[in-house]
Amino acid sequence: MKANIGLFMDKTLPDLIADELIARIYIGEFKAGHRLPAERGFAETLGVDRTSLRMALRTLNRMRLVQSVRGSGITVMDYRKTAGLDFLVALFDIPQLELGTKIKLEGLEAFNGIVPGMLYELVKDSFDASIAVTVRDILQSQLQILDEGELTEERLDRLAIYQMTLQDFLLYHKGSSIVGLMANSSSALRAGVIRELLEHINIREHVEFNQQMFINIGNGDLPVKEVVSYYHHYSEEYTQPLVEHYKKNPLQPRLLSSPLKSTLAKCS
Repeated sequence: MKANIGLFMDKTLPDLIADELIARIYIGEFKAGHRLPAERGFAETLGVDRTSLRMALRTLNRMRLVQSVRGSGITVMDYRKTAGLDFLVALFDIPQLELGTKIKLEGLEAFNGIVPGMLYELVKDSFDASIAVTVRDILQSQLQILDEGELTEERLDRLAIYQMTLQDFLLYHKGSSIVGLMANSSSALRAGVIRELLEHINIREHVEFNQQMFINIGNGDLPVKEVVSYYHHYSEEYTQPLVEHYKKNPLQPRLLSSPLKSTLAKCS
């Protein structure tokens, strides 16, 4: 079975079992405190061998999603209190999982708080020429796309790539390990939210605002000490249409199909 799976996916059978369980935990099918079935019966229910199941459960244990207690079996933990960045990465690596709007809203609000601080770190010592050139080129590329004409899906995709590039520049420039790890683990979420955001804002106004802001920082019209509050206020304002969209159109996380069963079906 493992050899056949390899023909369809890069993931091993234990990987697929782990994806299945991670997704079920995230969507709430396996809630915190839930005790998983005994290994033999659980393996039969999933249609897998016990060794592969055991390996998958070890992965979940390392991610602090489950806890094994001798004599009591395996219990699901509250991932909101115990899991780390590896859980976030794992969620984004399950294509059959629809994350829902809550995590997008939380991600949007989190980075609205983080990015202004990283902007301050970028310019607090000096706003040198290399920074100015990089930012200018990114923003100019966006304006060139806007000048091409109607906002097609393809042009929105390209605009989103440049917006992501600018955000990554702010997040990675100072080389903070913690911020870098957070940015890495959330890259898929950020890319998706940025793409949706562009559908709800006046993109040209946004790009021109950023252009003028960096000009004002460079010539001293925007004091560095005011950058954080200035950009945080703007971030909350310009992302508000997407926040309202998420709140008015809430989507619950769900599995579109079983990561495990869909692959096993291909191998049968």
